[in-house]
Amino acid sequence: MRPVSVAVEPTAATLTTVYTVPTGYYALWNLMYLHNTTGSTKTITCEWYDASASASWDILTSYSMGSKDYLKFDGSYIVMEEGDQFRVTTESGSTFSVLATFELYGAQRT
Repeated sequence: MRPVSVAVEPTAATLTTVYTVPTGYYALWNLMYLHNTTGSTKTITCEWYDASASASWDILTSYSMGSKDYLKFDGSYIVMEEGDQFRVTTESGSTFSVLATFELYGAQRT
């Protein structure tokens, strides 16, 4: 197992890929911080893209966050396989910080 942390400041109103599980690996997504650094309340949508199903699943949909607020997810995890992605879309005119940690494992689960 190798822990991996990633951080992005997504472009507002644009689907942004935060992390893609590399080929030959699976990951346990176990931590996420979202922080609205904008001076007003804005929304964020977070999704898991399941490559094997070619489908996206919302984790948060147009979640409203006040100025300077943050949200932390931990205490459980999502199993992601190679090619799966964590993606976000933020409201127009917003600035967010998105941080996530994954436990990366070699070879596919059986």
